[in-house]
Amino acid sequence: MSELMVKLNNVVKSFDDNVVVKNINMDIKTGEFLTLLGPSGCGKTTTLRMIAGFEQPTDGEVIIDGKDVSNIPPHKRDVNTVFQSYALFPHMNVSDNVAFGLKMKKVNKDDIKRRVLEALKLVQLESFAERKPDQLSGGQKQRVAIARALVNSPKVLLLDEPLGALDLKLRKQMQVELKHLQQKLGITFIYVTHDQEEALTMSDRIAVMNGGIIEQLGTPDEIYERPASRFVADFIGETNLFEGKVIELDEHHAYFDLSGHKVPIIPANPVSLDEKVSMAIRPERVHLHNEMNGAGFAIPGKVVEHIYVGSVIKTVVSLPGGYQVTVNDTPEVAHSFTVDQDVYVNWEPDKAVIIA
Repeated sequence: MSELMVKLNNVVKSFDDNVVVKNINMDIKTGEFLTLLGPSGCGKTTTLRMIAGFEQPTDGEVIIDGKDVSNIPPHKRDVNTVFQSYALFPHMNVSDNVAFGLKMKKVNKDDIKRRVLEALKLVQLESFAERKPDQLSGGQKQRVAIARALVNSPKVLLLDEPLGALDLKLRKQMQVELKHLQQKLGITFIYVTHDQEEALTMSDRIAVMNGGIIEQLGTPDEIYERPASRFVADFIGETNLFEGKVIELDEHHAYFDLSGHKVPIIPANPVSLDEKVSMAIRPERVHLHNEMNGAGFAIPGKVVEHIYVGSVIKTVVSLPGGYQVTVNDTPEVAHSFTVDQDVYVNWEPDKAVIIA
């Protein structure tokens, strides 16, 4: 088995005149948990379906474990897919549902029994083998669907919004279980979701898709801390975005004009003097102060409101020029600033990101 499990070479997919996947190139490593993340209609599910074989690329190559499978049907690819809808047979019990694919392949009965039991143990459902799907909860049905996919020992497991039908608490529990299962098995997982938190929680790397292209491919930390585009900065988590231009450069900093205030930033990529750019700063990276604190810069503002979200208070502050900035902090810190109070905000220069 090669170090590279899936490779997409200049993959394009069109439906009539509508190009939904635009010249995608991507390498997915063996044993990697990679997530295709993006809004509805961005091309992520179509990309997954081309890897699965349910759609053929209009142009380009889909390579799995070194073999071009672009024109090979799904049942002849060493992959299995788990869907949001579970797609269990209602008249079969759990054991027969999991065994179905093996029976179609005419695997001998003893092997089927052994492999079904192993798969059910992996998803902690061995005691549910005789139950019918209508006797299971949503989370248990999803585990059966996963066991049915894993029992075939695929090289790649494809998961298309598999937790979308679950309630929030169960969804978070299943995220952890799925990640632990993937680490235990060492199988390549390719996961589709529109849920940013889910992607950040589970993935080794994330491909953020928008309009049929990959805006950024990187680790969760890279995607969150160093977004490569305005779309990524805005789509992943919460962020404060400001428009302006670079008004000064020195050896280490670019200085951004925020409504007449010179804000130092350590840019990740080269920028030019007078270049119009966007600046992004995460709410948890912004600091509130009662007075000018001598930390390089401070922008005056006024507290507009506090928004309670449990362990975090979101403090909204109005800034000069009609801007607002959101600051995430603990209740103890946030409540030391009152609504309508005059305050100052700042952040560490290396925590802000310039996006051209």
